[in-house]
Amino acid sequence: MSTKHDRQTRTHLTPGGVSRRRLLQTGAGAALAGGLIVPASVAASTGGRITFPPVRTQSADPTPGGILRYGLSTDPSNFEPHISTGAASGALKVMVYAQLLTYDDDANLIGNLAEEFGWADDTTYEVTLREGVTWHDGSPVTVDDVIFTFGRIMDPDTAATLAPRLADVESVEAGDGNVVRFILSQPNVTLPYVLADHSSMIVSQAWIEGGADPQTEMMGCGPFRFVERQPGIVIRVEKNPDYFIAGQPYLDGIDYQPMPDDNARVTALRSGAVDFIDYVPYTQMTTLMEDPNFVFASDSILGFGWLAFVHDMAPVDNLAVRQAFAYGMDRERMVQTAFSGHGAPITGGVIPEGWVGYAPDLEGTFVPDYERSQSLLAEAGLSPLNIDILSTSTYSVIARPAEAAQAELQQATINGTLQMQEWLTFRQTVADATYPVHVWGSSPAFNDPDFLSEYVGSNGFFAKQIHFSDERFDPLLTEGRQTLDEGLRDEIYQEVQALIAEVLPWVYLIRRTQGEAHANYVQGYAHIAGGGWTQINLRQVWLDQ
Repeated sequence: MSTKHDRQTRTHLTPGGVSRRRLLQTGAGAALAGGLIVPASVAASTGGRITFPPVRTQSADPTPGGILRYGLSTDPSNFEPHISTGAASGALKVMVYAQLLTYDDDANLIGNLAEEFGWADDTTYEVTLREGVTWHDGSPVTVDDVIFTFGRIMDPDTAATLAPRLADVESVEAGDGNVVRFILSQPNVTLPYVLADHSSMIVSQAWIEGGADPQTEMMGCGPFRFVERQPGIVIRVEKNPDYFIAGQPYLDGIDYQPMPDDNARVTALRSGAVDFIDYVPYTQMTTLMEDPNFVFASDSILGFGWLAFVHDMAPVDNLAVRQAFAYGMDRERMVQTAFSGHGAPITGGVIPEGWVGYAPDLEGTFVPDYERSQSLLAEAGLSPLNIDILSTSTYSVIARPAEAAQAELQQATINGTLQMQEWLTFRQTVADATYPVHVWGSSPAFNDPDFLSEYVGSNGFFAKQIHFSDERFDPLLTEGRQTLDEGLRDEIYQEVQALIAEVLPWVYLIRRTQGEAHANYVQGYAHIAGGGWTQINLRQVWLDQ
């Protein structure tokens, strides 16, 4: 049984193909030599397959029971499992549904519904499903459900978030027993990250085809079952007693209470009205870190903000104008202004130090040079430049850098009128491309430099929003997805970032510290320091009270 999707013919490198870069490599470094790709995170494997490792145990014996009261930054617009509407909805859906793969507390890929997973050859990825997993209605989770799920994601009518990242998948087929095979048209080493994304939730074929509305209902096989939603008040889930990890979840349930106001969330936490909050505002980070009654869990290298240009809209269709923006900000000062020092400037590439693709030679490329900005604008006949800039008021992690950028740009004679919108309205306005410039923020969708495909690839989510396309990017990105040779990939993604600095589809701003806070009696939680922000480890949280 298979779900097949016709694909347009693509020009691509085959495992035996030779590129300009491969001519520079020694034979010993060829990642695809022998025709077998082995996941980089796998230290010990057999034939490219690994067995699901045990979930990390607690340092103390967990006490089951209790309801976690979660102050949620945004009230999700809907529950559609295959369309992302932001981190808040993803955090909720990952508790009700389950992906094939997920992350451990150290951001390593591990099995979830998959008991085993890995590459059978360079274009065949196999997962073996756990035995005995059931949906919340008691029916079994089957291979057919997985095949149906990915058929739904790849169906253009779904408009699924991950459809572009599955473009290399020719078919999803049933193997022997509980095996599911992903057959690719060409190697793509990022596929496992797609299978762990919170927009790749496995759904019940019978439930969907039976007329369920996945935008207003949820029925998965995750650690919690959906109970009810009172819009703007609470989204309630309860423990799934038949969850496939024995003994988990420890909580009896979670009450997600939408609290879009940053200060209101912190006040609710400090007063005891909630036990846990996400997106801690920068004005409160130090206070919570110093209070022994609370725990602040965060990372400080992955979240980043950018200023984007719609490339077929004047005046930002002019490279000189985009360059004027790039040189017209003191990012060091912006870190202080926007985040009270809880962050770092981005003066070169966006891939963080320590990752494959980090570009040290680009550091210091975009430092403040207001005279240069003014000269560039003058050459374009636009000094001063009066322009509308769009952002969102919902998340301070986006709004505060937007305000800081507006203030900085005035010194470069760029007079931006900042328009703030509620999150979902903002997303729609960005999609409509009615503003020439907007400020957004996010983090890598997964722990691999190919997250840049979303920003500069021809099918990239963010690239499409700004009507950006440059034929030089796709061949580089394709080559980067086809090899696990770290030296080769390092060179490729450094070149991608150098090209970004040249054409400026975006202007990167600053990195941010991002984290959650909870009462000290909330045990077992860890902020996963990696892309694809996930709350999967709420399944191992318990209340020590």
